[in-house]
Amino acid sequence: MELTENNQIIENARPSIREVTQISNEELRLLHEIPTFRPLLQTFVVISTYFILAAIGFLLNNWAVWLLVWLAQGFLFVCFFAAIHYCSHNSLYKSKHTNRFVGTFLSLVLLMNFSFHKYIHIGHHREAKLKGKIVGDTSAWQTFPDIKTYLIGLTFFYLVAVWNNWWLVTKDLYLESLKTHTQEESDLPTNFYLSYFKTPEQRQVVLQNNWLLLGWVVLMGGLTVIFPGILFFAYWIPIIFFASPFGFIFSITDHYGCESDLNHNLWNDTRTMISNPIVRFYYCNNNYHVEHHLYPSMPPSNYSKIHELIQPHLQYMEKSYLMFHLKIMQDLIAAKSN
Repeated sequence: MELTENNQIIENARPSIREVTQISNEELRLLHEIPTFRPLLQTFVVISTYFILAAIGFLLNNWAVWLLVWLAQGFLFVCFFAAIHYCSHNSLYKSKHTNRFVGTFLSLVLLMNFSFHKYIHIGHHREAKLKGKIVGDTSAWQTFPDIKTYLIGLTFFYLVAVWNNWWLVTKDLYLESLKTHTQEESDLPTNFYLSYFKTPEQRQVVLQNNWLLLGWVVLMGGLTVIFPGILFFAYWIPIIFFASPFGFIFSITDHYGCESDLNHNLWNDTRTMISNPIVRFYYCNNNYHVEHHLYPSMPPSNYSKIHELIQPHLQYMEKSYLMFHLKIMQDLIAAKSN
């Protein structure tokens, strides 16, 4: 039993990671060493697979083939996001500059703001580490009240989310700058996410990334006018209609239904997925999410080794993404019928 700073009783206090893993300081140091060539090869394979699939689509050029290509590319967009995720931790490549460049480029491909994601995600880790009830952005831990809400999440229109993020961040960072210049904290509205950008420098970088994203959209729009068939089939259709469902399928497993109240800890507020070797390779071991929360700065290639040590202590673990979602749908349908 422990007490938080507010004297709240925690019955399920966090076990010692070191006691569970039995890893020495030297072993831990070696596990944190980022390999030089593996992440480069992995990134090359993922991006190359995307272009190879597009080439197959144009070569065979029928709707059945294109549908299969777009489904696979939807999954690859999720793999791009996994790389972005680790770049935000500076744990994918040895060089911080390489992490930032690759993270920014892949974020532009996904119509995302890299710095926006980075600062919010680091805040997510910070909140998950704190003892007591998780505060801040708790959306990762929420559950669906009914099957209709689940299906809305599964089919959410990707460009709506892109526009909301771009417009809200640009607008609210501008309003925040007005506060700074006028020294008024009055009635100017602010976005909840601005609290994750702690310094003026961070906010400036986020805003710069937003204008960079706008430039990317203009560039891709111009290329679409010149090469409409190539861009629509190889980029716009898969990202608009297939990125969102696959992002939903893979992202909600991380914390869905896990503990977020007073008694949460790193063993029960996060879920690890096992999946299969192909998915694990392309997804950059992002399925090992408990392991990632335990050691967020560790290169993902070593999470399988951590998993072997902590597996008996995991409260939430699933073998398959498909089976996980089938269970959710079955439970939501059953709850509706009762």
